[in-house]
Amino acid sequence: MNALQTEPNSAGGNESGPHKMQKDGILGILRRIAEAPLPERSEVWELSRIKPAPENDAVYGAISWNDADIRDLARSIKEHGLQEPIIVSSDGYIISGHRRRIACAIAKLVLVPVRVLPVSRAQDHKKFLKLLVDTNTQRVKSPSALLHETLIKIDPKKAHQQIVNERKEANRERWSSDLSEVDPLYNGRRCTISAAKKPLLDAVIRILDEQRDYWALTVRQVHYRLLGLNAPLTHASKPGSRYTHDDDGKSYRKLTDILVRGRIDGFVPWEAIEDTTRPVQLNNAFSNVGHFLRQSFDRFLTGYWRKLMQSQPNHIEIVAEKLTLQTFLGRIATEHTLPFSIIRGMSSLTPKKEILDRYRASQKDKLILLVVSGNLHLYQRPLQKADPLHQAVQQNRHTLPLEI
Repeated sequence: MNALQTEPNSAGGNESGPHKMQKDGILGILRRIAEAPLPERSEVWELSRIKPAPENDAVYGAISWNDADIRDLARSIKEHGLQEPIIVSSDGYIISGHRRRIACAIAKLVLVPVRVLPVSRAQDHKKFLKLLVDTNTQRVKSPSALLHETLIKIDPKKAHQQIVNERKEANRERWSSDLSEVDPLYNGRRCTISAAKKPLLDAVIRILDEQRDYWALTVRQVHYRLLGLNAPLTHASKPGSRYTHDDDGKSYRKLTDILVRGRIDGFVPWEAIEDTTRPVQLNNAFSNVGHFLRQSFDRFLTGYWRKLMQSQPNHIEIVAEKLTLQTFLGRIATEHTLPFSIIRGMSSLTPKKEILDRYRASQKDKLILLVVSGNLHLYQRPLQKADPLHQAVQQNRHTLPLEI
């Protein structure tokens, strides 16, 4: 046992005071005192002892001694003294007050008040940089200074997670319209939803809940998911009113009606449904330059995607026949960075040439098209030769001058 230590307290437990000293010994107490953070303190230093931080010029730009504001500050200091102490690190580097230091020099001050923070630029440079930025957040800065300041504040792990979250949010918001200004309490001619319509409404709500990750859905996407053996009744008291894919579109019209009423009455969220055939253009404008810069910095370096296909031997693309597949396949294509095209029926030559151009640019050995038909999902049957998609694929196969 070390000669400076005493026998530990046999009673055990969390001792304090003399008992704690007996247990840890004098060396342990001295070690804790040495490791404890130094408290912030105010002192008076010689101005020549204070050193400007080299990082300040890199972040905020060099300060000119001939700056009119600096000269005004120097006259005020000469008349009234330095009212706000210069904030420095324990090893004498300025954290906040570079302009005040120059003004004090112009005013020929020898001694200045300083506030010493318990951080060393040499020993904890990362913390020093953070304090340098945090203590200058209220300054009026140039765009370049704002950019450098933002880069210092970025945490790599948090930035990566933010990118992931923003990608998910962007997928949800893609092509969606902002309908928040539509009054859900609008009292128009439409009647409220009756009990007879409840089976159809319940089925719609169930589908929307199941597909929440893929909002916003189109009416046709909801329509296809209502079909099948478990199709709901469109009228509760009429057993023969099963929802069907009828030629006259009667069931589809009932669906659109229940969706309109459900959204107005608050049963169906506005953001759950979209209409891609009626696009809305919103021009993004800003109230001032600061608002634009802040939004730009918030999104800075958030759009990077690694091209996953670069390590594949073949060029792969997804082709779908129906627009209703866009939400679901688009999510998969985005996740795997695959090109994705909607080619409805006998498509024009343009989208086929664009696929060919991408394939040639990739310089891959082979082009692989993952062709997805809505019919495969809707009716659970193999693709037949009579299907329009089968005919379109065969036609496209022969118009592309390569083997697929």
